[in-house]
Amino acid sequence: MRVSSYAQPSHIPPIAPSPVQAAPPAPAQFLPFSAEAFQQARTRDVPVLLFISDAPPTLSDAALSMQIAERTVPVWLYPGMRPDVELLCQRAGALFSEEGALPLCALMLEDARVFLAAPLPPAGFALDPSRLYVWLSQADRRFAQNRDAFIRQAVQTLRSFRAEPLRKPYSPHDAAHDLIRALSAVHDPINGGFGKLKQPLCPALRFLSRAAIGSHQARTALDQTLEAMLASDLYDPLDGAFFRATLTEDWRVFVPEKPLALNALLALTLLESGRRAEAVRALDFLLSACSAPGGMLNPCLTYSRESCAFTPEQVCAALGGEDGLRACRLLGLRRQYAGPPPKVTPSRFSPVEDAGQTDLPRTPTLPKSLTPEDAAFLRRVMPQLLRVRAARTPPTAAPCVLTEDCALAATVFALCGRRLGEARYIQLAQRAVGALTALSPGLPPSYTPVSALNAQLTCGAGAALALALLTLGQDEALYAYRESGLRLLGAALHLFIAPNGMPMHTPQDSAAFFPRIPAIFDSELPSPAALFLHALALADGFRPEAGYREAAHTLWAAAAPYARQQPLACAGLIDAANFTLSGSPEAQTRPQ
Repeated sequence: MRVSSYAQPSHIPPIAPSPVQAAPPAPAQFLPFSAEAFQQARTRDVPVLLFISDAPPTLSDAALSMQIAERTVPVWLYPGMRPDVELLCQRAGALFSEEGALPLCALMLEDARVFLAAPLPPAGFALDPSRLYVWLSQADRRFAQNRDAFIRQAVQTLRSFRAEPLRKPYSPHDAAHDLIRALSAVHDPINGGFGKLKQPLCPALRFLSRAAIGSHQARTALDQTLEAMLASDLYDPLDGAFFRATLTEDWRVFVPEKPLALNALLALTLLESGRRAEAVRALDFLLSACSAPGGMLNPCLTYSRESCAFTPEQVCAALGGEDGLRACRLLGLRRQYAGPPPKVTPSRFSPVEDAGQTDLPRTPTLPKSLTPEDAAFLRRVMPQLLRVRAARTPPTAAPCVLTEDCALAATVFALCGRRLGEARYIQLAQRAVGALTALSPGLPPSYTPVSALNAQLTCGAGAALALALLTLGQDEALYAYRESGLRLLGAALHLFIAPNGMPMHTPQDSAAFFPRIPAIFDSELPSPAALFLHALALADGFRPEAGYREAAHTLWAAAAPYARQQPLACAGLIDAANFTLSGSPEAQTRPQ
């Protein structure tokens, strides 16, 4: 006997119907920065919420995650992949951070799509979900009600990248004079460095290292800054590398990241300023710690704060009683010599409370002056403390390789290897450049690994790799690198230089979903325009008849109004122009 699907046999008890439960909203899924994310935002009519961080944020608050997924299209971008996006976010935040109760970054794309950039604390500090709740509700309300205000704000952000035309000739020498005056205005005569929140301004330091040859003022500022950096929390005396930045005026409360390109440029600056031992230590650290399989170089190493600190008991256990006490005295680890930890608020979204002083481990720092006996003692005991640190939590390498950082480091290794007579540095540069050129037959993507669909060409990556190839090609035995560098430089000039001579971060593309931004402003590294000028100077030395010098003058003529208006932001460009173009009559930029 067949039983109907609606009938129930008498010997089977009826099953109670279960209540229908609605599926919970899906948590926020962070998409890569691509055109598909903005197309999804256009379809849903919501803004894109951009997080620029080392990894997609992990939101433990389920309600916050669901609100982000409902109100926005969350997008994640690794720092350094798109310098133009970071520059736009920084510019908008600087222009409109005082507008309203919380800073809100709104930018307009070419298709009239607004996106928001989440305000994140510096590296090493936790994100406060409650603050992000308030920010998200305000952002959502303002996006829904004030779309016209957003559009005006975005237009004003893009307009801020324009400069007034010149009314009289402006040479690289004039720009260098203006830059020295600007640096003197923000120089900290007490603590050294420039500005309040101290970080190694590599473009400014590179400029001062060259200007110090004929300027006592530049030499004094450079020496004071380097001495303050070497005797601060920014410098790690155990391995000789520098952290990314510090968050106080007196160089304390470091950001626990050691970037590749920043350390390479600082090593070159130390070498040119006569600090050979410190430069070699920094280069050796990069050689051993940042090498990746295939010849690549990791762009950044992230540490835990606990792994970088020591208590006096730990030092004495590692070195013994007498040597341990002496090391604690020299490295500033004795509690009676350490001041109270400063109260740091890196942003208004994640305040950091004061920690107890009694049980707080200290980070090793060098004193401002050392006797030869103390310096020899530290050289002897540093490897033992370094082995103690190696047994702790190892640093975390970046999830990808940034082409610009890797190529800049290869350039520095090639220069330092030639000056020091160290073949291992030149070989490292060759391996890194070979790995980068193998990524693509033409211009390399900004980062790797990346799929062909998501690969993005950037001006900084192309200019840095061309500079690295031409630097290696200065050796007659490595002429093949010279030819590759000339070809790559020509392709980069054709793709990234606008008709008026202005270098742009991205190539001209009719299908691009993001506006083109001038590549003349520095980040923590020199701008792509500065790299172009250095590469053009090398190319002109190889082939004077090819017109590379005229191309450099055209680039400077287009960028000079910006350098005159914002000398600190264009320090790398001014340094490169003053180094490569000064002394030639064509360097005078005529009014436009």
